[in-house]
Amino acid sequence: MLISWLFTPFKFIAGSKALVIGIVVLALLSIFGYLGNVHFGGIVGPSIADSSSESPYILHACYQLSACISMTLVFYIMARIVSKTSVRLIDIAGTMAVSQAPFILVALLGLLPNVHLHIGDPNTANIQEIMQVVKDNIVMITMISIISILVMIWSMALKYNAYSVSANIKGVIGGVSFTIGIIICEILSRLINYLVINLIS
Repeated sequence: MLISWLFTPFKFIAGSKALVIGIVVLALLSIFGYLGNVHFGGIVGPSIADSSSESPYILHACYQLSACISMTLVFYIMARIVSKTSVRLIDIAGTMAVSQAPFILVALLGLLPNVHLHIGDPNTANIQEIMQVVKDNIVMITMISIISILVMIWSMALKYNAYSVSANIKGVIGGVSFTIGIIICEILSRLINYLVINLIS
């Protein structure tokens, strides 16, 4: 039962219920991302920023908004193309938003001060200095990397199940169309965020 809730919760929640939960998830990600200086520039995975950099809350809110818009539009269009059954926009929007929930764990990691390493300006920093920072923090970097990879895998599994259940599609067509959708979503969300960063900077 626990495994089902962790990886296939969309068998139990959908429609408006999933959308409400998804909105809460996106709000928490924007808040914790801002407080922990964790950036969600795309939909695949976040990055923990340098300790010397700061960014306004509006940027973190835009991260989540762009992710939600990108996934909803792309996977709704994809589902309408490949699915032989009716597809509801609210199901795609809600379940895709909920699929971002695992990233809350990484956002919470950002609240720990020691995870934010300062390597200086990457364009001018000495390679020996950068390697020394990495060497001094190799255990922490390894642990965060492992956690981040596991979270990304979990989130990706949720995204596929969200798409599969909402579009009622599986198999090769489901896997191929999902992969194409993810690539398009990643490009689209990063493009939106790039434009937003230029506007507010």
